[in-house]
Amino acid sequence: LAALFFAVYPGYSWWVSAIEYQPMIASLALQTLSIALTWRAVLARSRAEKTACLAASLLTGWAYIALVDYAIGMEAFRFIGVFILVNRGAGRSLWRGILHALRALGWGLLIPLGFAVWRLFFFENQRAATDIGAQLGALAENPASTTVNWLLQIYNSLVNLAVQAWLNQFPAFLQEMRLRDLAVGVLFTGGALLLLALFEKRIEDASGFDRDRLRSEALTLGGLGMFFGILPVVMANRYVNVGGFSHYGLPASLAAGLFMAAVLDMVSMKKARSVLLYILLSFAILAHYGIAVRALQEQKALQEFWRQVSWRAPAIREGTTLVLYYPLPGLGDDDFGVMEAANVLYFPNPTGQIPVHYPLAGLTLNERTLPDILNAPPLRETKYRSHTVTFDYDNLLVMSQPAPYSCVHVMDGSQPLISTLDPIETALAAPKSKIENVILDAAFVVPPRAVYGGEPARNWCYYFQKADLAAQSGDWERVVSLGEEALRLQFSPDDRVEWMPFLKAYAVTGRAEQLKTTAKRVVGEKALRIQACAMLSAIEEPLTPEVREVIAAAYCKTKAQ
Repeated sequence: LAALFFAVYPGYSWWVSAIEYQPMIASLALQTLSIALTWRAVLARSRAEKTACLAASLLTGWAYIALVDYAIGMEAFRFIGVFILVNRGAGRSLWRGILHALRALGWGLLIPLGFAVWRLFFFENQRAATDIGAQLGALAENPASTTVNWLLQIYNSLVNLAVQAWLNQFPAFLQEMRLRDLAVGVLFTGGALLLLALFEKRIEDASGFDRDRLRSEALTLGGLGMFFGILPVVMANRYVNVGGFSHYGLPASLAAGLFMAAVLDMVSMKKARSVLLYILLSFAILAHYGIAVRALQEQKALQEFWRQVSWRAPAIREGTTLVLYYPLPGLGDDDFGVMEAANVLYFPNPTGQIPVHYPLAGLTLNERTLPDILNAPPLRETKYRSHTVTFDYDNLLVMSQPAPYSCVHVMDGSQPLISTLDPIETALAAPKSKIENVILDAAFVVPPRAVYGGEPARNWCYYFQKADLAAQSGDWERVVSLGEEALRLQFSPDDRVEWMPFLKAYAVTGRAEQLKTTAKRVVGEKALRIQACAMLSAIEEPLTPEVREVIAAAYCKTKAQ
């Protein structure tokens, strides 16, 4: 049961993240193997087996902590397991039992001690967040306040690790699912529960073991394992949650699985215990399925966003800071707008620099980044692990896709397309956008299929992007031609602000009848009618009397002058 709970532990939400989080999975595998090898070495009867297991546990132990240094707290889990194994039925006092366990662990002590010596005296730290002295400095400066804060964070982290992990992920990833995805998730869950039911009938209590004693040992090992597993995290002024900081609890998930198995075994009624088991397993499976579905949705949304940008912008000027509003909440939640997608698209050739300097900076458009966008502070260069990037708040290009069914709107600050679906942040930031950062006389980029997937169907958004590009270059006849082709193919926008480039093209080219006909698609929403009136009234090219009359009557609700 503990192995099952460990395997389906749903409190870690970064399973699907590439590169940065994969070492954590490797570390967890090595951690589990190392601890198991140590316990096996303690139980081994032959010297050869003991030596082989101990040597393997040392190597895998150093490796897992080298990958994830805060996992060192699980060395307490290793030791407590040894303590339980060597003191069963011995009747020793606590201190005699600890000394006996230390002797039994023997060379295994080199795992935490060896890493600590390397980490403190040989490791060259490059990151403030992993500087032990800096993190413990808070305790020296304000011991009372820091201690209270640590105790609160230990409590919160333990609750998240042991309880909330099993409950919170389920609704968080299920609420926004489509009915089809929900049905598939339920089928997966049903299959897993069927397998559990089949195996449950074949598994009997191991004879010769005291169930009450095993439960007590599991509670002790699991509970203390969780406590010491998260202690280094809290002492580094971090904490465990079931969102962005779920990875801090991953090493201790081994202890959490054991603890949950022991808690469930405390339910005396077998049927009630089975019901709780099936509920917890269902929640965990659906949480994992929801994480996977969410990741696929985000991947698809990112691919479609940048595919549309590649239709719209042949090239983007180096040094531009992109301000990005994605159609799904949470995309670009580090406030950097997944700027890597733009850099891989427009500047794909490696430079050989270490660290890499990104030619394009990126910001997620939200309430945290908006003040700097509006106030334009000086150039800011940021270094994050493997790369550097320069944020130039005087050289912005704002892009917004306000809903999944909208097109990407590359903003011209002089006349931005503000959808009724856009948040207030877009309306405030859009006037800062410099459309000249889109280079017109460049060859179009070809997004690599391995990163951006295959080219999507050329639907309305393809024709909109090409028309918006033609409007930027002043080729109004091409805008009209693209609009006619889209209508001939029975395409039309779901976001009606996307008629704006075509309205301007109809006005400039003297197509009063088309301008009048299209008004019916726009003026139903007052905000769009006002926006269209302002845009059409600001046209500098000479307009025919018929066009001016349509603008006044249909869009501005006034008489033509």
